Amino acid sequence: MDETNARMARPARANGRAGGAPPAKGGDPAQLGHALESLRVVTTFLVVLYHAALTYVATPLRLTMWVAYDASAYVGFDAFIYWVNGFAMPVFFLAAGVSAPAACESRGPRVFLNHRAHRLLRPLLFGCLTVLPAFYLIWGYGLMATGRCDLGHILSWRFPPAVRHNLYGLGHLWFLEYLFLVCILWCGAWTLQRKFRRRSETPRDPEAEALTTRLLGSAWRPLLFAIPTTLIFLVDSDTMLRVDNVIVPNLFRLLHYAFFFAVGGWISKVREPKQRLIPYSGLYLGLSLVLFGAMLPLLLQHTASPLQGWLRILFCGLAALFSWLTVFGALGVLLRLVQGRGATMRFLSEASFWIYIIHVPIVALMQVLLLPLAWPGPIKFLLVSAVAIVLSVLSYETIVRRSVVGEIINGARKRTTKPGRFSPEFGWKVVLGLATLLLVGFVWSSRGFLGGNNLHVEEPGRLYRSARLSPADLDALIRREGLRTVVAFTGDPQRHSWFAKYQKICQARKVELYTINLRDEVIPTRNALIQLVDILEHCPRPVVVQGYRGIDHSSFAAAVAKLLDGATLPVAFKQFGMRYGQFGVPEYSPLGLTLLSYQDWLNAHHWPHTVERFRDWVRKEYLVTSFPDRPGDANPRSKLLARNAPPSAVTR
Repeated sequence: MDETNARMARPARANGRAGGAPPAKGGDPAQLGHALESLRVVTTFLVVLYHAALTYVATPLRLTMWVAYDASAYVGFDAFIYWVNGFAMPVFFLAAGVSAPAACESRGPRVFLNHRAHRLLRPLLFGCLTVLPAFYLIWGYGLMATGRCDLGHILSWRFPPAVRHNLYGLGHLWFLEYLFLVCILWCGAWTLQRKFRRRSETPRDPEAEALTTRLLGSAWRPLLFAIPTTLIFLVDSDTMLRVDNVIVPNLFRLLHYAFFFAVGGWISKVREPKQRLIPYSGLYLGLSLVLFGAMLPLLLQHTASPLQGWLRILFCGLAALFSWLTVFGALGVLLRLVQGRGATMRFLSEASFWIYIIHVPIVALMQVLLLPLAWPGPIKFLLVSAVAIVLSVLSYETIVRRSVVGEIINGARKRTTKPGRFSPEFGWKVVLGLATLLLVGFVWSSRGFLGGNNLHVEEPGRLYRSARLSPADLDALIRREGLRTVVAFTGDPQRHSWFAKYQKICQARKVELYTINLRDEVIPTRNALIQLVDILEHCPRPVVVQGYRGIDHSSFAAAVAKLLDGATLPVAFKQFGMRYGQFGVPEYSPLGLTLLSYQDWLNAHHWPHTVERFRDWVRKEYLVTSFPDRPGDANPRSKLLARNAPPSAVTR
């Protein structure tokens, strides 16, 4: 991701032009660059697959709030994501560190940092202005679609604790922030070392450099380098797993990646990389797979709940050794296999940085769109992966490679001598125009629940639903539609100024006003549901049901009213639709789950819905056969049965 291969290839080409001696049998630096380049490209595509698999894991990530989790989950995806997570970012940091020593020696730390700021902070700023907003929109949509927050939370900017912890961050662009900080640490250490040598007049110690070379050439190098990593893991055993979306860097993650960066710098000084790094590499790679299989039970246990005692110590040691076995094994194998790079590898190397930046919003959007489909998880995973890879690669060729975007991402744009039908900037301008049209279309179609009253006529002359109307709007609606009943969902109505105004209006217009205490984050009590059914069944029509935003409460009440009017369940479930601001299906709403439990009861008896059966279910079966208790449930059925809803208030 930072032109390591280009810098390392230059000395080799210069030697060839000068007619110098052939490379030593240990290989020249260009071969190391080609191997690192291939390793970086392969790892980039594995990271795409990693994100594509996150939705289909059997156990949701303890430290990461992902956009959505699919019901078609497989534990194999858990193993895959933790396998990739164990070595992917270490590979990137090690590859980035290879060019650091030569750059500091030849240009000085200030020029090196200026270059890294240009290559890292410009793409970071670009991503924050373009890719990250798109990801946040999709992330928010996914959270709403899966019931972890709703539109009311977003519009009021008040979120549950789990969402709030992950609310402010750089998403997957954290890598650029960490890499730049690691570069600062490297330059600081390099400068201090130089100053110490000058003051003490100590020459460079060839024995120390020889020791580094011997360590890298030792058959025990994965074990030796795993010792510092183990110590970091012992202090914070979640370092390997931690991918929380926060802006402030985690110190131990920073130290973890900084060590790989430093080892990359030491590798760059090895004169015969093939001779030092190829031996035992196949064995390392095989051992890494065996080791991962052995530690997988511990890993899965730790992801669910942090390990303690000697199991924690064992896990930290195995996890550290796994990372180094994989990195050294893969690098050595590629050093043996890769002799140069062709046009395909050159293109993929150029595109890999862009693929990393752009693939996450594509993956997240595909995962959310596929949620309603009852397809097997592996099929969804393959489809998400294929679409993300194809679109990422195509967008690099058509939008980025020869445009100003390519100059921002890769530091330079590709020039072409063949004039095309369109200018190099045509691609990103089209994408920007389409994105603008989509945003305008969404805002326009959502104006009812984003800034309006979310008022809908469900049955003319009988049933209306809305958000909390202003007293003036309520009065106008009563006069215009001839309303005879208003049902409002709230806690203690006496605490709200609008309630007294509602009472005056309803008394003046001879309209009945009911308030029901119904929470949208938990399933309703039996008393609350009975109150709602009694009111909707016996109140004079037309009736309007209204909640604060006109989303969950209004959807639930309108669906109940539909069922009491004899509508089928599919018709009633349409009240939980996007046109009302209900971005998730009923399965992701506690109030929607209440009606789904009624559907399950009917299906268990092979009965169709009737108004009489619905009444009986509410009074006799609801919470008796519904929602079986689960371990750790905060609201077990017995507790819900014992709760008493406050009586509804009525004004006639």
